[in-house]
Amino acid sequence: MRKDRFSLVITLAVVLNCLFIGTSFAGFGFGGDDLGKSGLDFNKGYDVNTVTTVSGRVASSPRTDENGQVFVDVRTAGETISLSLGPERFWAKQEIPLRTNDEITAKGSKAQGRDGKTYLLVQKLTNRTTGTRAVVRNERGGAGWSGGNMGGRMSNGPGGGMMRGGGGGMMRR
Repeated sequence: MRKDRFSLVITLAVVLNCLFIGTSFAGFGFGGDDLGKSGLDFNKGYDVNTVTTVSGRVASSPRTDENGQVFVDVRTAGETISLSLGPERFWAKQEIPLRTNDEITAKGSKAQGRDGKTYLLVQKLTNRTTGTRAVVRNERGGAGWSGGNMGGRMSNGPGGGMMRGGGGGMMRR
């Protein structure tokens, strides 16, 4: 009788351990999450404590990853940084062309991905070659595509062309 109870306890412990390990892996990006290879959350991972400004030349055409995020690589004086520009549907509305060798300046939250790449979750982007600008996030990092208050400011023309509105990245009907 005692041996049966011991076997049951061991079997239960093994099953619970397997469930725990599966849950742990899911938390590190091996489960059903949307973090991708970088391990970063490009929608909510903006950290105001890591905000910096980078300048350099566009090293690649904009590309979309498996989660629909748009990235462009920029070569700075010391490294290549992948700029996270937001979801494809949002970035397409910005009408700011980025071509290889364009000179850009970007402000945003800098992060190191588990894939070894350096990323910048862009808040503001200026293409100095064309004079176009885009505001992707507000000062606190709230994403324009999430309905965060963007202050109603956005510019896509060389002369500035500021548009002012009630804020928000979404239109309401």
